[in-house]
Amino acid sequence: MNDLEIKRTCMRDRVRDVLVARILDGTYPAGQRLKELSLAREFNVSQAPIREALRELEASGLVYSERYRGTRVRGTDLQEMRESYDLRMVLEVRAVELGVPYPPEVLAALTGHLSGMSLAFDRNDLQNFAEQALLMHRQLVLASGNRTFLNAWDSLHWEVRGRVALQRIAGRREELKAFIELHESLLAKLRQGNVLAATKDLRTIFSRIARLFSAD
Repeated sequence: MNDLEIKRTCMRDRVRDVLVARILDGTYPAGQRLKELSLAREFNVSQAPIREALRELEASGLVYSERYRGTRVRGTDLQEMRESYDLRMVLEVRAVELGVPYPPEVLAALTGHLSGMSLAFDRNDLQNFAEQALLMHRQLVLASGNRTFLNAWDSLHWEVRGRVALQRIAGRREELKAFIELHESLLAKLRQGNVLAATKDLRTIFSRIARLFSAD
């Protein structure tokens, strides 16, 4: 990736994060049109990173596009979110079954991300908490050696979906602490090479996430 591509990716991520925040806090209500040109002017960027950010939001279900009508806010589809996390659970459970026993470098990477989650929790840094959790779970898929699994995992844009989940748990520190404890248990089982116990912990983690998307 050259310098220009890196710069455009950073701009896309910045735009994406702002748009997600505005959708979640109601600044952009369901049905509102998001105009590429207006957003490009606001963020002082070309339309390319705006278009890429909107595509990512569409892939995650927060917006939809219609031919000749542009892109509009859909809002959070709770059923779609639950279903996407169900799929992720299946992918990660199978990835763990394929990957265990892990070499020391994989266990070290998992440990580092878990430490990052704990540090972010102590600092009340919810964004970094979500980032470290995603990196830990992506490492599980990466370590399976199955490229199709990894491509499928990446295609669901967990940076956006994770922000949605985090917004629904924000302020409930006891829940966040429980997630850390579950991940500590998961890592301990992975160190032991105990696949059955590790996949049980994974299913528990995802069942708790699914409950976040129950009807309000």
